Amino acid sequence: MSEYIHGYDPEEQQRLVEQAQYWSDRLFLPNLDLEPDAHILDIGCGVGAVLGIISQKYPDLIFAGVDLQPRQIAFATQYLTDLGLNFDLRAGDAYQLPWADNTFDFALTVWLLEHVPDTAGVLQEALRVLKSGGQICLMETDYQSLLVHPTHPDFEYFREALCELFFAANGNAYVGRSLGAYLVQAGFAEVNNEAIAFHYWQTPENEELRGLVNHIDTWLKLMIPQMVEKLGKDGDRLKNGLEHFRNVPNDPLGSITLNIYRATGTKL
Repeated sequence: MSEYIHGYDPEEQQRLVEQAQYWSDRLFLPNLDLEPDAHILDIGCGVGAVLGIISQKYPDLIFAGVDLQPRQIAFATQYLTDLGLNFDLRAGDAYQLPWADNTFDFALTVWLLEHVPDTAGVLQEALRVLKSGGQICLMETDYQSLLVHPTHPDFEYFREALCELFFAANGNAYVGRSLGAYLVQAGFAEVNNEAIAFHYWQTPENEELRGLVNHIDTWLKLMIPQMVEKLGKDGDRLKNGLEHFRNVPNDPLGSITLNIYRATGTKL
């Protein structure tokens, strides 16, 4: 697996919980249709936050998750225990999943494939552990699609540096646009890959714009030291670009657009 650019400290673990809560009704729960006794697997489950969100709609499922980092599994174990769920969490490699063939009815990855060097390898393993008729769902952001108005050259500089940082860590900042093709190559059928556009603009009554800015800012600000150290970027320009992003909600014509890709497939 590749280097995880966000780290594993307690603040980051709590951020992952809050991130899942933010996207819960916007992305995770809509169009989620599972059998009440399904056995589901979150590959790269992190702190178990997405499994916790799914349990709000399907509390009686058998929840499974795998993550490379034992400290994430430890957090997830406590988190899902507190929610009273039936779960099977394991520290392990997404390229060598620690379950037998034909185990799961449903598998998902959320913000995982942007961090790995071999998307195909992850999907081939997911196919192996799914039952015939089992489904997979992949959700990823395309960071090049993060657009702001008014534009600013230092924000463009920041966004491009962010994309470079993912690639420098052996990830892929653009993987969302290729999810469908990866699923087809892995052998999945009934493949669909949709771009879900989130577009918020400034209105007196609508707090969605500021909410999205505040949500993304919780982790964008942490990337600047890595961009400077690992990529040799200009720290002043990065800070100025981020400040412009933060001020978009203060502009009467301010708006932000972000595409998130949601891809699904079925194992024959």
